[in-house]
Amino acid sequence: MKRSLVAIIAFGAFFLTSCMDIETSKQLDRISEMNTTIDSIEVVFKEHRLDTLAKLSLSAYSVENRIKNNYYSDTISIEFSRKMDAFKVMRRNFAPLGKSMGIIPKSIEEARSKLKELQADIENGNGKREKYEEFVAFEDAKVGQLRTLLKEYVDTKNASVKTYEELYNELNDFSMSLLKK
Repeated sequence: MKRSLVAIIAFGAFFLTSCMDIETSKQLDRISEMNTTIDSIEVVFKEHRLDTLAKLSLSAYSVENRIKNNYYSDTISIEFSRKMDAFKVMRRNFAPLGKSMGIIPKSIEEARSKLKELQADIENGNGKREKYEEFVAFEDAKVGQLRTLLKEYVDTKNASVKTYEELYNELNDFSMSLLKK
């Protein structure tokens, strides 16, 4: 009787341990996937880093300011007003781009650090094991937010650079012609 009771307890312990190992394995796999995603986010960010942001912002502001201070007409063509509006929107987008350029790298490093800590806790069984799934889900949500932030950054950067390249020379020439009058 004692042997069968010991065998049942041993089998139960083995069964529970194997279930915990499966859950731990799934959590560690999710952390590994998040680390891969973070690596991809970092690569994409480095590929789309806008190193000339200060120069573009300053030159756009100069053009806009020259036109604002030297253009004295009662009427303005619709085409020109649309170009100026697009140029102003582009210039205003440079501030959030600059902010994102500081936030994204910090967020990448913070996410890496938190994932490393969480992985170590899960592997070593530290902390509240019943909360591991909640912690993994929380980190997954943060990685998703980082992915969204990067997408917004890339989209805004591409649209702003495109607008700058399309309009800068024309509006700069126009603003310089105003100084000659």
